[in-house]
Amino acid sequence: MADISMVTFLSAASALFLSSLIIVAIYRQKTHQVFQKHILLVAVYLLVCAIISNVVISVYVTTQGQAALQDGVILSKRVQATFDYLFGIAIGAFIFVATTTSINSRRDFVQYMKTEFPNSYVFYLFLMIITIVTILFSKVTFDPSNPAQIRFEDYFLFVNGIAVATLILYAPYRFITYLRQTKPGQEVRRDTYLIILGISGFALCELLFEIVLPYVGIATWRAPGFILEMALVGLIAFGVRGESFLQELIVPEAEAHLLTKPTYALDRGVTYVVLERDAGQAFEIFKDLVTHGAQGLCITRRAPKAVMAEYGLERTPVLWLSRVAAEKNVIRPSPPENVAMAIEHFIEASERPTV
Repeated sequence: MADISMVTFLSAASALFLSSLIIVAIYRQKTHQVFQKHILLVAVYLLVCAIISNVVISVYVTTQGQAALQDGVILSKRVQATFDYLFGIAIGAFIFVATTTSINSRRDFVQYMKTEFPNSYVFYLFLMIITIVTILFSKVTFDPSNPAQIRFEDYFLFVNGIAVATLILYAPYRFITYLRQTKPGQEVRRDTYLIILGISGFALCELLFEIVLPYVGIATWRAPGFILEMALVGLIAFGVRGESFLQELIVPEAEAHLLTKPTYALDRGVTYVVLERDAGQAFEIFKDLVTHGAQGLCITRRAPKAVMAEYGLERTPVLWLSRVAAEKNVIRPSPPENVAMAIEHFIEASERPTV
């Protein structure tokens, strides 16, 4: 028992250390998707709570008798499963928000849930809640002839199987549909597939380590499962790096290098405001600069294709400031960090930048 407890504690400590690294990495990410980042942090916090609760329960029951030990194992499984499905609720919200272009804040999320009711996340949430209720009230027993084997009721296995299958399929369904709509580049696609792998892999690991193996009498792999699950969550954190989206869209490049003298001689490092109604002169100044060697970034409320066609822009990145459009070069006006991050990334990556 001491050896098993030591393995459990070492595995839990390793998982907690890994989770702390993931939390720090997510917290330090520079991303224009702040709401998504906060949801992912909540999901990781829930997993940390699951690990800590398992350690506390294990410490309490280690000094008790066999009956108390079995009760402690069942309690720890109920608590961990509850936190795991709360994680599933949070990660489902992350998937839903990440693939819904009109949601960029908590207020947007609440408003969307009201105006677009019902939606896929409502059914997903309902199933997760039903599963949590099943976990809390279902009967779990040990096989008298094999104390390592746990018996679950049939409806418990059925409901949990459906819930795990939903979690495994929800991420690919939402993300792949989103990729087909936005048509991003290879880097964004790779990061998206890492997120899918992390979410689906976590669900499979939970099914394997918490239900399948105990059901067949194998209980020694539960503690190392913590580490594997946290590693899969690390894949999710790696995949949601906020700058990959901007790096794909904002590639600094001069429109042309004309040898003629520029029409407008503007001092560098100065912000200019052009007071006009249609922004025609501002675009003419911008075009004059980018065709004489400056690397430009255009942020406009008009459709990029229309702007590029009207002013003859082919190499200059154009971002569309819009709340409703769903194209890959759309950037949301709220929160303001969206635009600020785009400009910051462009200035850092370019020479002679003009915005």
